[in-house]
Parts: sequence; structure tokens; C-alpha cells
Amino acid sequence: MRETGDIVFERSRAKAQAALEKAQAELKRRGSAEELVQTLHEIRTGSRVRSIPLDELPTRWDGLLRRRPLSDLYRAQGIKRIERFVAFVRKASPGIHEMAQVQAAVATAYCKMELQRGISAQTYNQIVIHLRSVFQLLRKEGGTAENPFEDIPLREGETIFRKPFTVEELALIEKTAKDDPFIYPLIVTGMCTAMRRGDCCTLLRSAVDLKAGFVTVKTSKTGETVQIPIFPLLRSVLEKALAEPPVRPPFYVFPSLEAHYRINADHLTDRVRRVFKAAGFYNTDPGESAEDTGSRGQVQQARAHGVRRASVRDFHSFRVSWVTVALTAGVPLEIVQRVTGHRTTDIVLKHYFQPGKEDFRRTLAGKLPALLGDHTQRAADEFNLADLRAKLTAMEDSTWRHIRDELLSRLPAEKNVTPLPALSKSSFAA
Repeated sequence: MRETGDIVFERSRAKAQAALEKAQAELKRRGSAEELVQTLHEIRTGSRVRSIPLDELPTRWDGLLRRRPLSDLYRAQGIKRIERFVAFVRKASPGIHEMAQVQAAVATAYCKMELQRGISAQTYNQIVIHLRSVFQLLRKEGGTAENPFEDIPLREGETIFRKPFTVEELALIEKTAKDDPFIYPLIVTGMCTAMRRGDCCTLLRSAVDLKAGFVTVKTSKTGETVQIPIFPLLRSVLEKALAEPPVRPPFYVFPSLEAHYRINADHLTDRVRRVFKAAGFYNTDPGESAEDTGSRGQVQQARAHGVRRASVRDFHSFRVSWVTVALTAGVPLEIVQRVTGHRTTDIVLKHYFQPGKEDFRRTLAGKLPALLGDHTQRAADEFNLADLRAKLTAMEDSTWRHIRDELLSRLPAEKNVTPLPALSKSSFAA
């Protein structure tokens, strides 16, 4: 180090010395700033700031008090995301040991690394939102002044919606599922209730009222209480299940399905896919047409950006199908929301209402005035009792006039008929 080297060596020595002095100054400045924060905090509270070791971050997040417990799947995914981030910090910044030491630059570097994996925008956004939430929830205990993920923007990407089944396709799937007695109750329950797979598997006996003809469930995802009418197909499945003696508390309607969902939910996914394949829904190789393979439709679709293909036909498609069939048939959106448990209409209309082109055309042709729609093929009995009952059930003080006018407008015009007297709010209430 004391000897003089050549020009290249001396230049590199000067650059290294300058970098060392800069790093030392930065460490001194940061240390002074951290010590100042510690001093101020100690003056205000009487104790120094304590942070959370990075190794304890998954455990601390898992142990947070919540309004309702996390599902096993979401909990496992959340812990895995945090552990992946902690592993990155250990490798990229070995000097960081506590949560309070994580700065925005580290969070940005991690997000860039995740993007380089080629994940979809949806997966990337889920990671950023989750880690942002972790640092926000633990900020006081972790002693962080700023959330390192706060200013990281989310990405816009393609949205691939699940495809609904037609009524004919649902009938085919139900018929095919009869060959698998284990999975048949799950498929029928999903078709007839629009419930998520977890809610179907963990359906309690106390939630089923066969006499009143309703299932009342508090959904696991949104916490909303929904009421779902029991249709004949579902009733036969529920009656058979409830005829079996209860196994152990809590008393589930389908105890075997609940056990598989809790231990290995992927097994249920595989069994449903087998039914779909037997019914004609499966993936085809690139370049093959549906006519060549006999496939009624793909169950997965490639993404423009993303590691895995998107699922377009799976168990959740029953929920999309229920919403699409109901809204296409004219069931009021308010009634649909009471069944699905969605809090906003935007979610229902954007992600769940996916009518086919022919259904879309037929519905508009039947509802629009004759000037805009095609009423030549309109059946005389289109205005059925189910539609009428749904409309009347949706009547409230603020909507009954609008619904009444809509019903009257759909009645066929008749000559020499005395008009109905004007209804008042009091007469409606009576």
C-alpha cells in the first residue's frame, strides 16, 4: 500500500479511497440521525425505539389481532411472501437485521427482482400490496418512520376473466359429475349457490334451513351474511347429506369435503378438473382446433406476461355462471348481491357478469323498445312468474315506483281496458 503503482493502479486507488470516505461519511451521518431519533423518542416516551428483527417478521405478522381469522391458504401465502422478501434482504444487504433499517431503495430493488421473474401484473400487485400492508400494520412496533413500499406504484396489466358456463353446459357437467359421488355434492352446491369453494366445503348444518328453503352463510372472504334459496337440485343433495349422522363438532354438511379442503385443497381442484375433462372441457395443444380434439373449451389461457397460465374455467366459474345467468334472465342486481355477498356493484358487473354474445343479443332484443330491439321472436310467456317474483321481492320504499312502472311497461298493450288507479305509498304498504 505504501509503494507507488502504475497510472491505472493509482487511479483505482484514488477512486476506492473516495468511495471509502463517502461510505464512512454516510454511515456517520446515518448513525447520527438514528441516534438523534433515538434521543428524541427517549425524551418523549422514556425508552429507546425498539424494532423487529427481520427473522421475526413472518411470525409477528401472523400473530396480529384481526377482525376475523385468516384463511389457511391466505395465511400460508402471506408468510411465504414475507419470507421471500427477508431472504432477499439477507442476500442483497447483509448489514440489515431489523425492520426499521429497511429503506425504500431496498424495497424498490426487491420489486425489480420480482418483475425480472416474469410474473404477471396481478401477481406483482398482490406482492406489493401485501408487503406494504405488513410494514403499515407493524410500523409502530417495528419503529419505522416511513413505509418503504408506500410509494412503489402498482402495474397495469391484462385482466383475464373466467368464462361462464351456459345452462346446457352446466347440465352436462352435473350429469357427468354423478360418476364421482365424492365430488358431486361440491359441484352441485357451487352451481346452485354461487358460493366459493371454501364456503361450500365448510357449510355448517346449522346454516341450512330446509323447511324455509334457504341457506344462510357468513362468507369467509368478505364477512358478509348471504341468504341463498334452496333449489330442487340442491335440496336433493342437502337432504341426502343431512340424513347422515353428524360426525363431530363443528357439524359440517359435507365432513369429507371439509377434511380434504383443510388438509389438501389441491385434491379437490384435481377432482373438479377430472369432471370438466370428462364433460369435454380441457386444454388443447397450440395449433390444435376444438374440432380436431373435441374440446368444448380451454380451462386455462396463456398470459401475455406471466409465468403461469390464467385459469378461465374452474370451480369459481360456477359463481360467474350463476351471476351471469341470473342477470341475463332479468334478476335485479340487488338480489344477486344478496346471494353473492359482494358489497359493490362494480365488482359484480366487471368480474362476474360475462354474458355470451347470443345471450347478450337475445336479452337486449327482449328488453329494448321495438324501435331498437327485435321483438318478432319474443315469446308470449317471456314475462314469467320467477321474474315477477324477483322484481316484487326487490321492492323498497325508494324503488317501488320505478319497478312498478317497469313491470307495467312490459305487459302487452290491450284495447278497451280501464287503466289502473294510481297507487300511493300507503296503498303499496297495505
